[in-house]
Amino acid sequence: MTSSKVTTVTAATEKKYITFEATVSKDQTVTLSDLSDILYVKICKKSDGADVACTEATNVVTITESPLSSVAVVGFAYGT
Repeated sequence: MTSSKVTTVTAATEKKYITFEATVSKDQTVTLSDLSDILYVKICKKSDGADVACTEATNVVTITESPLSSVAVVGFAYGT
């Protein structure tokens, strides 16, 4: 993880956003332990900035991009 921040949306609602780096392959999961529920995630290849397809459930991101093997990526996630 390269950063982790908390943003106050209203007095009663806080949202977190994090940025991270990883080396991933298809079907690999990335657990973002700073979040309990991911509301949005974006992952891009470090080499050319191309989007990497993924899905999310609670705080786990699964890489679905095919073919993809040991590729360095950067990511941004937003949630609670």
